[in-house]
Amino acid sequence: MAEKSDTLHGHLHDFIADTLSRCTQCGKCFEACPMTRYGEGLSEADPKTVVSGVLDWLKQTPGNEESVKWLKVCTQSSRCIEACPEGINAMKMVRVAQMSALGSLGAPAVLNSREEKDFFRKINAFSETQMTADEIARWQR
Repeated sequence: MAEKSDTLHGHLHDFIADTLSRCTQCGKCFEACPMTRYGEGLSEADPKTVVSGVLDWLKQTPGNEESVKWLKVCTQSSRCIEACPEGINAMKMVRVAQMSALGSLGAPAVLNSREEKDFFRKINAFSETQMTADEIARWQR
């Protein structure tokens, strides 16, 4: 069994690599999402195309327009988690893709963090559970 990372950066890298290796882009996570009817054009979008765009964000490459719309409307209902036949935490996949689309992981920023009023509160809560004390100090400069 591979050793687990004890830093946020390592954890994200491991999660992204695992997701990219296991996701078949079937689109079941997108189909299960109750929020797709609230994003302009998402109810008509091809689930496989949307998920392909989300995976692009995990690769630090700008995803398609439909994927950005899904990233904007996700409310973390978690319905996508049970829908995944590969056992991927699709809610976390979308959350990490959101971080990428915000420019936090190296990809060009296309989302504005101010669009989600609690974004920084969530990042702080996440960092306190996943980052070493040194990483927290560097990120809070």
